[in-house]
Amino acid sequence: MKTLSVTLIVKNEEDNLARLLPQLTFADEVIIVDTGSTDGTVAVAKNFTTRVYNFLWCDDFSKARNYAISKATCDYIMWLDADDIVPLETQKLIMGWKKVDMGWKNAQENADFYYMKYEMDTQIPFWFWRERIVKRTKNCRFKGFIHEAIIPFGTVAYLDAKVCHRPSASHEQRNLSIYLNAIKNGRRFSLRDKFYYGKTLVECGLTDEALTILRKFASNARAYSADRVECYKLLSRMAMNVTNVALARIYLTRSLAVMPPSSEVCCLLGNTYYAERNYLHASHWYTLALACHNQSGFVNEYYAKFLPNLQLSVCYWQLGDRAQAARCHEIAKSIAPNDPTIAVNDKWFL
Repeated sequence: MKTLSVTLIVKNEEDNLARLLPQLTFADEVIIVDTGSTDGTVAVAKNFTTRVYNFLWCDDFSKARNYAISKATCDYIMWLDADDIVPLETQKLIMGWKKVDMGWKNAQENADFYYMKYEMDTQIPFWFWRERIVKRTKNCRFKGFIHEAIIPFGTVAYLDAKVCHRPSASHEQRNLSIYLNAIKNGRRFSLRDKFYYGKTLVECGLTDEALTILRKFASNARAYSADRVECYKLLSRMAMNVTNVALARIYLTRSLAVMPPSSEVCCLLGNTYYAERNYLHASHWYTLALACHNQSGFVNEYYAKFLPNLQLSVCYWQLGDRAQAARCHEIAKSIAPNDPTIAVNDKWFL
């Protein structure tokens, strides 16, 4: 039977930790590394496990996570954040995996590296594959001082189960502070660091500072394709925010040379025509969004199902096809009945 260590790094997470820890009965050991809590986090942790350690925070998430891994003794490592939730179905599946194969996609009962679904806290389903359970070897190490990740190694498999991320606070300003300190201290940024730094600048409203970084990254053929496309999407949104529709469309068109269009890219292109009241062109892009094979392991039903149908209901109405407009409205309503736009549009179809 396989053994499994669950590792967490925490700071001021007493409420989230109290919610998560009872869900970890499938673990053979739980290792909690505190990075400087001033609330009751450590007390909550020690109530659950004796494996509680202190780590002097140094603006490096990988160092903290790798310190936690260094304390593990089991065959496999599973990492979590304190504001995650492990649903009961996932708990049961992990218990089954420790004994026998219980539904692994590309089933590899003894793989080195397992992905699981990571579901974000959104009204409409949004999830992506994230490394989650990794064999405890010398390769089981996080890299990147922020937005850290473990590079895949060995035999890779996928578990059709999820961990749910339910944050109680946003971290954009914290992340920005870490990046600015890194620059001040002369840290050399990798391509991935540059991408996330530019993205953080946008999230913090510093679009002028982000513009040059994102443009340069997006045009760099050595960068990861999905990250380049993400840059073009960010640039297009920035252009739309200053009503430069033509520039927004240029950025999105450039992304098509990097990767086939995702539902999100199609919707954003549709939005550029919609903003010009060119409903015929807009409807073509929203229709394509419904048929897209989404890339990069991201599944966002907002762009894949809800927004295309929502916008098509308006486009068809404006183009005089009321039956198609009503059909698309009903589909969008079935996906997100409480969305405020649905209530506004309802009056046109009643």
